[in-house]
Amino acid sequence: MQKLIDHVRHCHEFTFDTEGEKSNKQLALIQIQTIPQQLPCFVVLVELLHLPSFNPLIFVKIKQLFTLIFQSKNKLYSWGPLRKELYPAVNYELLEWPITSQIFDIQLGFSDWYTWALSHCEVCSPSLLQHNVINDVCSNTNINSSSKCTCHEASPYRPGEKWGLQDAFIYTCQLFIDKSMTISYWAKGLDPHHSTLSTITREKMLRYAIYDCFTTTYLARPVLSTWTFQKVKNINVVDLFQASLSSTSPSLFSLPHEHNTIINTYINPQIFKNVIDNDLEFISEDSDDDITINQCRTIPVNNALYEQISDDDIDISIGQQQHQPSIESHSTHDRRTDERKRRRSNEPKIRRSDAARQRRNRKRNYIHRLHRYLHILVRRIYHRFTMSSIKDILRRHHIYYRHVKIVASSLIIGIKNSTLQQEFDQYLPVDLFDRNHYYHHRRHQHHYHRHQHHYHRHQHHHHRRHSHHHHREQ
Repeated sequence: MQKLIDHVRHCHEFTFDTEGEKSNKQLALIQIQTIPQQLPCFVVLVELLHLPSFNPLIFVKIKQLFTLIFQSKNKLYSWGPLRKELYPAVNYELLEWPITSQIFDIQLGFSDWYTWALSHCEVCSPSLLQHNVINDVCSNTNINSSSKCTCHEASPYRPGEKWGLQDAFIYTCQLFIDKSMTISYWAKGLDPHHSTLSTITREKMLRYAIYDCFTTTYLARPVLSTWTFQKVKNINVVDLFQASLSSTSPSLFSLPHEHNTIINTYINPQIFKNVIDNDLEFISEDSDDDITINQCRTIPVNNALYEQISDDDIDISIGQQQHQPSIESHSTHDRRTDERKRRRSNEPKIRRSDAARQRRNRKRNYIHRLHRYLHILVRRIYHRFTMSSIKDILRRHHIYYRHVKIVASSLIIGIKNSTLQQEFDQYLPVDLFDRNHYYHHRRHQHHYHRHQHHYHRHQHHHHRRHSHHHHREQ
């Protein structure tokens, strides 16, 4: 706990999210991601219904943590009205009200930013240079309607309408996050020693709670600092999870401390796949320096971007770094390798337990599901399309998909690789799944079934006449 307090003491930017209990809609979970000057960062999950009730020392440390986070000099990022979402936590005496920190609702500014970014795409209009961009993204006079981006989908929302976080991430980054656990029984706890939830459900809820913070953090700086799509694509993901040296433009969002309202004035997806169970620390009341069922998670983003290197790889790497390796070094390396192989062969093989195999299979299946959406196409879809009709249309257009999923009003099509993604995106019409095409497809199917029915009736009638004529000749 003290390690976390010391870490937060040096952070001045945080991303927040909250979750409500499914049964009564009451605030049950607060997620806080730290954005330090240098990684690693932490994601803290505070379960309000499982706070320590009989350990005053722990509760004092929790309040100390919240006091450090809600300092007036700090910046808090959220997807939605954070003051409104956090207000019920006042009853738990964790934070002082009103909140004096600067709060930036990324959702409020996303619609205007996305419209601006469409008109300033450096790929579709190479002549547009970012340093010529006027800072005030909220001013419609800056939007050049004649410049239309074709490498990103048009907004599925009306002008000024609030975007969902999942749609914002899909349309901006071509990455998919699972929001199926939004409405869950958060009050049942996430600690495996106390929770009544199944292991699979609990792990899904943990990933969802963490990824929601990650996604808001990922989008915060592009929206607040008016980045183009190309800059979002080429940025090192590590930079998005570290505090920016430059201050956020005050013209985009302002914040009244006295009220509960806020006035709107190359992507590496590896980070979204490397939440490893071993990094999760469940804090119990058994020790003097812990919090009851409140989770603290270390996210080593810098390490997550690189593959783990085995012992064999390390030996090879060292050998390659030496420009003129001696014969003695090679022989020493060979002896080490042979000895290691003999030692491994002599060691008894340890069979995995059933529980270990299940954990391994769940992790592998989760990674496989993530791979479905590494390369995607996004199309707006009319709600009456069925999955069978969607797949039939894709087959007729020779779209070789890996997986298909409907999210709200968007159709997510997983493609095998980036080459096919770009190829299919060129000739798959953007309006293929709109209302007009739905009824066109329906008429086509109706005509096709009528034709098939007529054909089969004709064949059956012809067969009967032929059989009857043959019988008379005999």
